[in-house]
Amino acid sequence: MNQNRQTQVIVAMFAILLLAGSISLFYYQKARYSDVFFEYNGFAVHRVNEKGINEYRIEFRLNNNPQPFQISSRYNPRYLEDIKVYDGLKKDLIKEELYITLEPTLSGKATIAFSEINRYLENPFLFNLPTFPGLIRPVEGNDLPVITCEDVSDSRGVILFDIGDENRIYSQEGCVVMEAVNEDELIRVADRLTLTILGVMEP
Repeated sequence: MNQNRQTQVIVAMFAILLLAGSISLFYYQKARYSDVFFEYNGFAVHRVNEKGINEYRIEFRLNNNPQPFQISSRYNPRYLEDIKVYDGLKKDLIKEELYITLEPTLSGKATIAFSEINRYLENPFLFNLPTFPGLIRPVEGNDLPVITCEDVSDSRGVILFDIGDENRIYSQEGCVVMEAVNEDELIRVADRLTLTILGVMEP
């Protein structure tokens, strides 16, 4: 009798350990999976690794087209929500043409930020918006046009890259100022801008 009871206790303990392990594995896999494939604001997001770089691919349907269109972000959109964006962003950007202007001393990381914006705004299947680079002041030997916030008009939008005290996107009399604390964060702010314009994120 004692031996049977001892066997029952061992079996019960084994069952408890097995159940606890299964629960732990379930939550571990769920947490792991939720960072690889998840839904954000009704959009399917899939993390992929291209040449050692993580990207988040987002399934996007344009004008109720049943054929999905894939866009990508260098950052998980959940980790861009701390960047403040003003409500009139799209109205200030979507015009006949757009200039993205910056301080000439910024490095190649600003070029990456430019590319992150340009590849969607100029895409003929999305906004088909002619987008050009500019500089905020003339530089000898550089033919890029001098563009400042004063060049905003009814037909021309302007984005100004600015290194400042916080990560945010705000309006300066219709000029879209992308402020970042450093050039690495400028790329993150650029992704916040594009995902907002595309409707994946809310302002």
